Amino acid sequence: MKRMIICLAVVLVACGKNPGGSPPPGPGNPPPASTPEPYPGHLLALTNDATKQIEIYDPVATDWNTAEAKKWRWSPSTALGFTPEEVTKFGGGTDFKVRKMPNGTFAALTDNSFAAIIAYPSGQRVWSKVLTGNLHSAELLPNGNLAIAASDGNWVRVYATSQGANNSAYTEYALGAAHAVLWDPGLQCLWVTGQDRSNNAHILTALAVGGTDAQPDLSELNQYRVTLPTAWGHEVAAYHGNTNYLWVTTNGGEYVFNKTTKSFSVSPTNNLTFVKGMGNQPSGQIVLIRPDANKSPRPAVNCSLNSWSSSTVDFYTAGGQFQGSRPVSGACFYKVKIVTEHYQ
Repeated sequence: MKRMIICLAVVLVACGKNPGGSPPPGPGNPPPASTPEPYPGHLLALTNDATKQIEIYDPVATDWNTAEAKKWRWSPSTALGFTPEEVTKFGGGTDFKVRKMPNGTFAALTDNSFAAIIAYPSGQRVWSKVLTGNLHSAELLPNGNLAIAASDGNWVRVYATSQGANNSAYTEYALGAAHAVLWDPGLQCLWVTGQDRSNNAHILTALAVGGTDAQPDLSELNQYRVTLPTAWGHEVAAYHGNTNYLWVTTNGGEYVFNKTTKSFSVSPTNNLTFVKGMGNQPSGQIVLIRPDANKSPRPAVNCSLNSWSSSTVDFYTAGGQFQGSRPVSGACFYKVKIVTEHYQ
């Protein structure tokens, strides 16, 4: 499976699952934790390149290497309705979001060359497709259609998945290095990160989803476009507890975005670099993943499979104070998601 492409830039560059490659490790590692403590909150979904599974862990469990800590795991299989090609293509996932719809609860997910909607928690196929373009993010829209961002494909698409399990109709919006899609129920739009291909600006912007369920359409809401504080946008995640905010990460930092003022402030976690996944629990606790290759010194329990993943999930207070970590021996976690049906 293709994990990276060769890219050239003066500064940080976006490639594969690890845009920017592996620069010399920098400061910003959390201090070592003492005795692990339980963290009440929603379950956490992790995309694991090592096991080639999406895994869900309980943050209350203090040792994630035990069977009790892992509450759910998934990978496509023919028994679940997927084709042999889809089973082969899946490498652990690049995104996973649980959403509740009028007809049930589902999960939208992507891997580099694969996108799917599954029933949750059964894991049965609802819709799936093998796609090229290095897929990085997925979002299930309220009407049942699926939005996907592809970083090498340089597009955001909405597939008319509401029209059937094998429907291939879609609309496309051109966006360089597209990395994130998140539906905003209040503003009725998709938040996306990427690069303006006309001037190479690294941006956060919003897309309107128009047309019909069967023939969707995408157009930019230019009033929401802003230039990112640092290059190579990555994650956009809900800031649970305040619908006016979003978590936004780039290769160069992590930020809180204010939708009203269209301004960025540095995250309480001290602007860590190369954060791949980030979110917050209802308590305000911040949960994030940062590649082991970007930590100095490299943790004793670390991912040796690639340079864009980590064997550890880190926890911080709402104010940014480090609380502790959950290491999993042999794991290569790329993305972390709060398991909640709420968009924001």
